Amino acid sequence: MQGYHLLSSEPKYQILFWSSIVNGVGSRFAQVGSFALLYLLTESGMALGILMALRVLPPIVFAPLSGYLADRFHKAKLLFWTDALRTPFAFLPLWAVSIEQLWLLYVSTFVIASGEAVYKPVRFAAIPDIVQKKHLLAINGLEQNVVGLTLVFGSLLGGVLAYLFDTSLLFFFHALFLLLAATLIWRLTKKELSPVNGSEVVESSLKESGYLLIKVALLRVFLMIMLLMPLANGVDNVIFNLIALDVFNKGDLGVGFIYAALGLGFVLSSTMAKWIQGRYIAIGVWMILFEGIGHLLLSQSFFFAQALLLAVAITFVGGISNICFDTVLMKILPASKRGFLFGTLSMFQNSSMGLAMIGAGFLTEWLSPLQSAFLIGLTYVFFAFIFMASFKRVNVRESMRVLKNGYSDFMVEKGL
Repeated sequence: MQGYHLLSSEPKYQILFWSSIVNGVGSRFAQVGSFALLYLLTESGMALGILMALRVLPPIVFAPLSGYLADRFHKAKLLFWTDALRTPFAFLPLWAVSIEQLWLLYVSTFVIASGEAVYKPVRFAAIPDIVQKKHLLAINGLEQNVVGLTLVFGSLLGGVLAYLFDTSLLFFFHALFLLLAATLIWRLTKKELSPVNGSEVVESSLKESGYLLIKVALLRVFLMIMLLMPLANGVDNVIFNLIALDVFNKGDLGVGFIYAALGLGFVLSSTMAKWIQGRYIAIGVWMILFEGIGHLLLSQSFFFAQALLLAVAITFVGGISNICFDTVLMKILPASKRGFLFGTLSMFQNSSMGLAMIGAGFLTEWLSPLQSAFLIGLTYVFFAFIFMASFKRVNVRESMRVLKNGYSDFMVEKGL
């Protein structure tokens, strides 16, 4: 697969890559197990809503904090402790099963989700510090493999294990995988990852980061993307499940195949990294347009196999868009402020995703899954045209100048 040869020439990223795969698969196991256990103990829609809220809220609260930490402390050590400290809480659902106490599952879910909220921005901020700049695009292609392999092996294998054995096994593996991920990442804690030291520098970084999000036109457009795209992505998460369950009556196994198809699309998208030669923003926006067209075609599905192929196509173009936009962000964000800026962007992204997943429940009460897919397709197309118009109005050269000299401009503007 394109990009895998880079792992040997980027040894630090290789450690991060495999630890993230292990971490992500364990997280999917826990998600499958939590939903199954919740249904076993309560069969309550309200209980499911509480569980979803406990998964959605921590990223909103902790993402900016994680960015602040990433700009101040050694990133690999933060990743290590995030995994290590979550490991005991991953065992709590096993206790919940034995004494049938639902609150233990809630505590476990909240702590695990809080750790994930810290983990993702720190990990994003670490990547440009540990890879060669010329490999950044290919590495972001590999990042889609992390997403895809996690979906395929985490969701599909987790569902199979839950079906063949017992949900308790999923929680045991989750804890084991967290410990294994921490063990892998420990090797990076001995290496320099360009941390920013000193309270004065950090204080300046926080002030300047807020200034940059408001002042830099290019960042404002990316902020808009982080706000709008999850509104459609969140509904996607619900629609694909309902297409397997309600439209084609394929049951839990059908849901597993859907997630495998989505994961395969992300993996395949990484093969396109070598063909992307500049114009990252334009390509990223066009892929959003194609993603919308994919959903419009999905709404006309007559066979389950057709829906699976379209699921692959949708995440294939979505993955290419992610590669392009992530590469741009990693290149333009200043190293000393990358963590806080991306953490803040992630906060908005997760807020929108949470609202969308809640709204999707109401949407599917009024529309069938295929009708919802058609509406989401139109939404993607509409967003693509908004992003095209917004990026055309951005003076990229001026945005880069402000990003480079942001704090000195900020000080002059304030008369300091």
